Amino acid sequence: MIDWNLIWQDYLGISWSGALGVILSAVVLYVFFSLLVQVSGQRLMANPTVGSFVVLAVIGGVTARAMLGESPTLLGALIVLNTLMLLEWLVGTLRRTRRARSMGSFRRPSVVMVGGRTVASALRRRRLSEQDLLNRLRISGVLDLQQVELVILENRGTLTIVRQGSTIDASLVAGVDGREAIPERLLAG
Repeated sequence: MIDWNLIWQDYLGISWSGALGVILSAVVLYVFFSLLVQVSGQRLMANPTVGSFVVLAVIGGVTARAMLGESPTLLGALIVLNTLMLLEWLVGTLRRTRRARSMGSFRRPSVVMVGGRTVASALRRRRLSEQDLLNRLRISGVLDLQQVELVILENRGTLTIVRQGSTIDASLVAGVDGREAIPERLLAG
């Protein structure tokens, strides 16, 4: 005979206090890791290594376990996933607001190289070394730094590279940190 009470308690259901604990854990860990990624995320994304992948995988496992509590259940997992999706939607909405952009609370793309020379202050602000940048340039097919007119580090760690003989539309760099360092000859439109 199937013991539905046991199935509900051990595998499917969750108490009201358990649901509140799952929600609070998800919110706290989301905020914590969002801040952590703001501080070091660009470095992890700009130069991913096997070690950084392993660290992120372990962090994900530990975080999932901490969010789900002592005895993970299906309903607990659904609550965590919905809480995380709601938080992500709220943060995305906040990012799109004019006020948040004007306060500078979210990172903007940055000019990290002009005329084949790195912008050390921009790299420091993003916690990237010059070697990290050079590695990413090689991966992107750059074979000669003299051929590089401009490099912009995007929010997610990718690079926009303007090579010698090319230009970039001025409207595309309007919100870029360090835009004033871009020579007018590189701007089109």
